[in-house]
Amino acid sequence: MIRFPLVANHTEPPATVSPHGTSEMAHVAAGAPTRPFWKSQRSYILASVAGVVGLGNIWRFPYMAGQNGGGSFVLAYIICILAVGIPMSVLEASAGNLVDRGPVGLFRYINSRWGGLAGWFLVAMLVAIMSYYLVISGWTLGYALDAVRGQLQAFDEFTSGYNSLWYLLAIGAMCLLVLLRGIRGLETTGRVLLPMLVVIVGGLAVYAQTLPGTQEAREFYLQFEPGALLQPHLWRMAASQAFYSLAIGQGMLITYGSYVPKNVNVVTSSTAVALTNSTISIIAGLMIFPIVFTFGIAPDVGSALSFTAFPQVFSSIGGGVIIGISFYLLLFAAAFSSCVGGLVVILAPIRDELHLPQKKAAFIAVAVTVVLGIPSALSFCGCGLLVNGIPFLDFIDLATGSGIVIVAGVAGTALIAWLLPRNELFDAMNAPVRRFGPALCSAGWMIGVGRYLPLAVLAILLLGWLA
Repeated sequence: MIRFPLVANHTEPPATVSPHGTSEMAHVAAGAPTRPFWKSQRSYILASVAGVVGLGNIWRFPYMAGQNGGGSFVLAYIICILAVGIPMSVLEASAGNLVDRGPVGLFRYINSRWGGLAGWFLVAMLVAIMSYYLVISGWTLGYALDAVRGQLQAFDEFTSGYNSLWYLLAIGAMCLLVLLRGIRGLETTGRVLLPMLVVIVGGLAVYAQTLPGTQEAREFYLQFEPGALLQPHLWRMAASQAFYSLAIGQGMLITYGSYVPKNVNVVTSSTAVALTNSTISIIAGLMIFPIVFTFGIAPDVGSALSFTAFPQVFSSIGGGVIIGISFYLLLFAAAFSSCVGGLVVILAPIRDELHLPQKKAAFIAVAVTVVLGIPSALSFCGCGLLVNGIPFLDFIDLATGSGIVIVAGVAGTALIAWLLPRNELFDAMNAPVRRFGPALCSAGWMIGVGRYLPLAVLAILLLGWLA
């Protein structure tokens, strides 16, 4: 997570829910007892983009597309972003903006009896996701160091020993140092490195279009089979990627939204974040698949796709050493920023709800996440820990990124849409009603999406069961 300029507001008693109460982010960044908020709408959009863009775009999206039909998956993903992802992002951010609290505080505000449990469930969901995200971020660190040494390895060679485990521990230690000491330096670094990462990914996508496998890649990635769109499994995978890449149902949007100034239009901000995030994902596919088909790599190889394809292309192009170093350093920076962002969301309720000191809460958040990440690391080590014939990391990714996260996101937004007062939630969106000729258009339909989406999800699950 990368945070942009914040302006602190006045101190509030921690027991009250007010427009600007005690800050989770302020405690994490500097230990201050004041609640900051984003300086402007632009700062909020940039911070949100930096928080959600990362490995989910460059690592997860291409391999999900490769395993689920290429162009058919891309089309279903775009539809899910527009019809479901944007409205749910708006609802989560608006709810955080309304009560100025993270997920535990929000759901306790909704219902004092069981709301806290719902909030803790989202935190637990994020812990599970971050447990394997730290492992993959460790891979980016390892590849960055190997690129600097000029010793990029094939992925099978890289994971033949216990590199995945050692780099998991290294990432955990680095995140702990950041949480203990603040992240002002990381904010400045991230603001510079993230745009550079986007430029490099875009440049590689342009280069990839000159490779011999480009035509085959376009046929796979940009063309769809109409019959595939009738398969419930495809829609479940596309929806899960939309939820995963936008951090829906993980508490992050609620937390970010709680720092939004009251004059910021949450609808336009969330739309800008979602469209930017999706565009980067699609460009990443345009970069990956020409390489995949040129070098004869199976597009459905799974979570190792990015780490298998990139070393091959860097070793075969002019200036590949410099490009490889730049890419893996920047990929690591984006991954590490997301790691810190996720751990901030995990740390906050541990500290605030359990009333623990900052340092103790940081140790607990990192330790729990790293320990739970060990099985994922071991699945890509010499021992090769498998579940049902697939690496444990892929198994937990499918379970959390493609299953539980959908349930958490849909259930969470349904609670927000049904139980928060409609007029207050609409006001928190700060989206004025617009007139198009004789018709009036408002963002109120997004509340309807949150209320009735569970019925659509049940229908898809029922169709999948009948099939």
